Amino acid sequence: MKPSARVSASRASLAASSAASASSSACEGEGKLEGDRRIERLTARVRDLAAQIVSVEEHTRRALAQDLHDDAGAAMTAANIALARVAHWLPADAPDACADALRQARACLADITEACHRIVEDLHEPAFDLGVGVAIEQWIAGFSEQTAIPVNFNQSVEIPLDRLPRDIAIALYRVMQEALSNAARHAQATRVSVSIALDAQSVTLIVEDDGVGITPVARRKTGRFGLSGMRSRCDAPGGSLRIVAAKAGGTSVRARLPLNGAARRMLRVLNA
Repeated sequence: MKPSARVSASRASLAASSAASASSSACEGEGKLEGDRRIERLTARVRDLAAQIVSVEEHTRRALAQDLHDDAGAAMTAANIALARVAHWLPADAPDACADALRQARACLADITEACHRIVEDLHEPAFDLGVGVAIEQWIAGFSEQTAIPVNFNQSVEIPLDRLPRDIAIALYRVMQEALSNAARHAQATRVSVSIALDAQSVTLIVEDDGVGITPVARRKTGRFGLSGMRSRCDAPGGSLRIVAAKAGGTSVRARLPLNGAARRMLRVLNA
């Protein structure tokens, strides 16, 4: 073969190889782009489903609070009136045990009534008229009074409701409630800290206790300790939830929730 023919053949081979490589690269690029689009669609679907779960949970909370207030409240009122009538008609020479039993019954009924009132209050959507921080601080004060567990609350900046999206505010509040309730019911904690911090993109809630901690196996069982509800609260707006061992022992719950454009602009104004 003449040298010129060999050169022409080499060039043709090189051109074919380059074309095949370009075609392969284009296919890989298209495949990656399609994969990214599928991930985005799946992520959006997860967020939509999480938002639906949160909406159903809030609806269920309202319905349950209304039922407790109306039905249970009416029944306890009737029981209290009946006990009052028994006390009024109790003979003066009735055994002391009868009077003691009646007092115990009325005391138990009063405790049940107070517990129902507390449950109804927790089930209702919180009022953020004075800001998310104030609402959380008030709930923490009631929690500490009921459980005798001291809670250290710290927030980097006051976050009024009119500047923080309501879905983010409610998510913060509900995750805080569930994390503190877990610390009291399951963790055997003696001390808890709650903090809220802001950065340019998100608001972060951190709840840490000094209790017995939560095992990796328990963390994977999302049906326990209200973990699925907390995760849905964070997934719905595109945030995240991390539950790990705290540095000083116990459990650390970290919920990060993204801020929308208006909230980010508010933060820039506050920091200006």
